[in-house]
Amino acid sequence: MKHKIGFALDLPAEGRRHIAAACPPDFEVEFLDPGFTAPERLHALEALVVGTQPVPEALLDAAPRLRLIQRWGTGRDNIDVPAVERRGVATAELPGANTRSVSEFLLLAILSALRHLPDIAVAWSRGTWLTARPGLPHRRLTGKTIGLLGFGAIGRDLTNLLAPFDVRVTFHDLRRPDGVSDAIRGPLSIDAVMASADIVCVSLPSNAGTRGAVDAARIARMKRGAVLVSIARADVVDESAAREAVRDGRLAAASFDNFAVEPLPEAAIAHQPGVLATPHIGGASIEGFEALTAACFASIAAKLKNPT
Repeated sequence: MKHKIGFALDLPAEGRRHIAAACPPDFEVEFLDPGFTAPERLHALEALVVGTQPVPEALLDAAPRLRLIQRWGTGRDNIDVPAVERRGVATAELPGANTRSVSEFLLLAILSALRHLPDIAVAWSRGTWLTARPGLPHRRLTGKTIGLLGFGAIGRDLTNLLAPFDVRVTFHDLRRPDGVSDAIRGPLSIDAVMASADIVCVSLPSNAGTRGAVDAARIARMKRGAVLVSIARADVVDESAAREAVRDGRLAAASFDNFAVEPLPEAAIAHQPGVLATPHIGGASIEGFEALTAACFASIAAKLKNPT
């Protein structure tokens, strides 16, 4: 009998076709509404693949055969993990499966901010010849100090991408991984990293120790003209404070790829000069999607066939 796997992801038709084609022969895939509007479809599932939507313990009442909740990517902050595990349901993530897509996106956001590309693109779309933001020159990345808040797989891979630019790198994390170059300084405190960096990149996970970590007070102590780039969950960085710092000229630019409500309502989507806001696309590459698909099925197979 085939293992029944539910994918509760907001996927285009092409994404669904790719997952279906990659499905192992002993699995049967069912695509579900990410909002779980039809809970009766959960009844026969053994594994449920979810994105960032809330997954409360009460959901399990409709899924008596469920053995695993698999995150599509990393972060389990949207899952009531203790409650779910009390019900005998395991949870799993896919760390590192799509690292390169995200680190490339971070590099793109950094370069775009230094060269004012979001503002120029918006101005040109409106028929206005704009070559730079008024009073702010274009800057190059070479020679800058990059502060990384989070030095997991993404932070370390971004460091590799930054090597040709001859930058200085500092980082904050719980520990210093093995094999890191002596030229990279850390782990330092969040305050030390943010106060000294020309560009701060945030890739911290969302947990009790990081929620609100990049708050208004810390943003206010950043170097004048610095850039803040975040791919962290919305509860890690105070987006409003960062936007205000850009608006009043303390920060040169800021970039966000995660929001408290996704998708954002139409009324909340608008361009602010100096701000690059993107709809949670940091890992959105076809190569990354293929890597996540393969890693997802491998993780599910390991958990269902070899439970610990």
